[in-house]
Amino acid sequence: MKPVQRTGEWIRQAMARHGQRVYALAFARTRSAFDAEDIYQEVFLRLLTCDTPFESEEHLKAWLIRVTHNLSCNLLRSAWRRLTVTLPPEQPAPTPAPECPQLHGALEKLSPRCREIIHLFYYEDMDVKAIGEILGMRPSAVRAQLTRGRQKLKAQLEKGGQDHA
Repeated sequence: MKPVQRTGEWIRQAMARHGQRVYALAFARTRSAFDAEDIYQEVFLRLLTCDTPFESEEHLKAWLIRVTHNLSCNLLRSAWRRLTVTLPPEQPAPTPAPECPQLHGALEKLSPRCREIIHLFYYEDMDVKAIGEILGMRPSAVRAQLTRGRQKLKAQLEKGGQDHA
C-alpha cells in the first residue's frame, strides 16, 4: 500500500475545521489549557505522519476524536501527571460559554470520563452509539455515564444555586 502524502495545506485545513474540536475535547478531559495545547499539537503531528486514507470528513473527525481521547487518557494515566501538582487553568475553558460560570464549576467536579462523554454528546452533537465506538464502550454504558453525569451536574448546580440564594 502506497503511503498517503499529506500536504501542509491539507493539514492547515484540517486544523481550521477540527482544531477547536480537538482542543475542546482535550481540555474537557484534562481541565488544563497547557495539557490541551500539548495534546492538540500531538494529534495534528500524528495526523501529518499517519498513513490512514480517510474515506470522508466524518472518518477524519472520528479519527481525530479517537486520537485526542487516547492521548488524553495516556496523559492522565502517566506517572508524571500523578506525581506532579496540577495548578488551576489560567485560561477559561473553551466550553461552556463564559456567561455560565456555575456550569463551568459543576463540570470541573465531574470525572474526566463523565466530562468527556458530556462534551461529546452536547458539544460535538454525537449520538450514544458513535460515542461508544470512539471510546470503546457499549452504548448502554455510555447512556449510564451520561445519566450519572447529568445527575451530578444537576446536584452541583442546585447546590451552587443554594449558596447564592
